[in-house]
Amino acid sequence: MESNLRNPFAALRLRGICERAGYSTGAFYLHWADIGDYYNDLAQLLAADDCFDDDFAVLTETVQMSAEASALTAIARVADCDLRLLVDNPLYDAMELLNVTWGRSRFRAQMAHGYQKFDHDTAQVYGPILAKRGREPRPPLDWDRIGAMLQALLEGFTLRHKVDPAAVPLSSEPDLSPYATAVAAVLAVVTRPSGDDASLDEALKALLDGLTGPPAAADGIATPQTPRELDGQPPAS
Repeated sequence: MESNLRNPFAALRLRGICERAGYSTGAFYLHWADIGDYYNDLAQLLAADDCFDDDFAVLTETVQMSAEASALTAIARVADCDLRLLVDNPLYDAMELLNVTWGRSRFRAQMAHGYQKFDHDTAQVYGPILAKRGREPRPPLDWDRIGAMLQALLEGFTLRHKVDPAAVPLSSEPDLSPYATAVAAVLAVVTRPSGDDASLDEALKALLDGLTGPPAAADGIATPQTPRELDGQPPAS
């Protein structure tokens, strides 16, 4: 498709790049043969799977600082922090532009590999919060596949915030933010506590068919827990 081949950096001109960097065009040519080589190196940088490592380090610290908080509180803190970090990251807009252009053609394999690392790192952030409370992924999911779901949610909410910030606030004060709510709701369904043998399909069926009661009380299907029950509390009446 023509859109896949479109140059994501077409608006970047050599002279403008040099002026902003404070270098002469001669200095530019010491490093790159032409502007095309520069575009390629810039794309390589944005496609690198370590470009958000600093953000994930901050998220890990947030998890550690929330060790004594309830599961829902810890999840909300991490979710709010994650959304703010991505909104504020200057590389994110450029990476998204690369995704919808060369990321679908010239750098597809590299971008896919980067996403797999992001999925894994996301799982390593939220997984410990729930594992500490005896929760595990519902089959056939594993933590990395759950991380992929959360990563996709994050990208969608980040884009919406950039065009409509009122609809996607960055904080859960005073109420749980829409993004934190979405993350907690997903995690409540796609993970299960000890003693719950329901698969993901069974848990979804129980929710969508309106089955209620304790685990295995309805047709032998364990009822999935709500976000409130992530903290060991009974569901609100």
